[in-house]
Amino acid sequence: MIIGCESFRGMDRRQFLRIGGATLCGVNMLDILAAQAGANRPLTGLGSPRRPKQMICVWMAGGPPHTDMFDMKPDSGADYRGEFRPIRSNLPGLDVCELMPRLSQQADKYTIIRSVTTMNRPGDHSRAPMYWLTGNPRLPTGTPQYPMYGSVVSRLRPGPDDLPTFTVLGKIDHHIGNAIAPSFLGPAHNPFIFDPIERRDDVARMLTPQIELPAFQRDADLLRLVDNRLRRQDSLDPVIAGLDRNQQTAFDLLRSPKLRDALDLSKEPQRNIERYTGGEMGRTRYPAGSTRHFLLARRLIEAGAPNVHFSFGYWDWHGENFSAGRQQIPMFDVALSALLEDLDQRGLLDTTIVLALGEMGRQPRCGTVQGAGRDHWDYAQFVLAAGGGFRRGCVVGATDRRGEQVSDAFYKVESFGATLYHLLGIDPNTVVNTLNNRPIRLINEDAPLIREAIA
Repeated sequence: MIIGCESFRGMDRRQFLRIGGATLCGVNMLDILAAQAGANRPLTGLGSPRRPKQMICVWMAGGPPHTDMFDMKPDSGADYRGEFRPIRSNLPGLDVCELMPRLSQQADKYTIIRSVTTMNRPGDHSRAPMYWLTGNPRLPTGTPQYPMYGSVVSRLRPGPDDLPTFTVLGKIDHHIGNAIAPSFLGPAHNPFIFDPIERRDDVARMLTPQIELPAFQRDADLLRLVDNRLRRQDSLDPVIAGLDRNQQTAFDLLRSPKLRDALDLSKEPQRNIERYTGGEMGRTRYPAGSTRHFLLARRLIEAGAPNVHFSFGYWDWHGENFSAGRQQIPMFDVALSALLEDLDQRGLLDTTIVLALGEMGRQPRCGTVQGAGRDHWDYAQFVLAAGGGFRRGCVVGATDRRGEQVSDAFYKVESFGATLYHLLGIDPNTVVNTLNNRPIRLINEDAPLIREAIA
């Protein structure tokens, strides 16, 4: 007889799984476990397998100002050009903001795409992130719950058993939070979401176990016994079936030395931490913790994690555009340049896609009054894409002389999604079955690849 089992008599299986998952480092581990098991179903359109690639997505929530960063228009007039000045990069023909000197000297490592946009009217912080992060026009309600790219990787190209396939550091987006995480692939392929910077206690429990291993194992034994009882009471639906066989894996993952080592920044030389955080500049200008996500992402990629996502900064500058830019743009420059440099020196950039983008651009016309800002602008923006098969030293597309409209090589977001899947070794025409057995293509619209951006 197990003491305490009677207390579970009135608890249904779903309640138990939620409570059980919440006790493990404050994150719902059980929801992601079937990702490691593969959850195999017949697929069509996969074609011949390619070497799986890894990906880091730096999400710039709120929409970074394209005409103040990578699509500057110094001759567009005082109402448009703003306060920042362009500097030359090491890529002939590409000028960037003066606040990005490091990225200006690494332009030969990345592609700038200027011709993909959602074309939402008006700028919508709830719709645009879902569109960009899934490659389909997903809405909060009323459309299929298209999965994020990392969830698809989890479904079709799961990573090693001792690492999460899809990791989110912090939250997915500033406005919609983690509402995009659930998808029609089921909870087994949701991202593993936690914040090793803001919620350091979660990581401390991984790095320094708070209970002895025998006691940890006894909890696992109790979980199995209670689970057997609940199984007699509850019919197995697809959601529950996706979690059942993986409960022991939760304990294995939490005990994973590889995951703990990747999250342990005490093993990183202090001088390297300073490269990512900007040293004194990071301490005085902008919270260094958010730039540490770049370093944690690199360490997770080195450990073998397939897909890492984090939201960096808040770029919704309706006022005080240029004072905000002087805070955030230099830290973006410091952290992203360090990430690209490290991945390249370690031989990982060719096999790791690095993205930096937001859901929209900012209105090119900002006026000249003190404290001017740029409002939402869905007609033009930038995407920075490096590594993993993206062309080095490339600019795709163009906007008009004021940066208001795409004037060359326009592509829909579906093409961006299809290009990502192609480079990840996944056919964008692959058909997957939802939990209710409905077949849906990964990119639900025929869309050409952005060939100009592919090496």
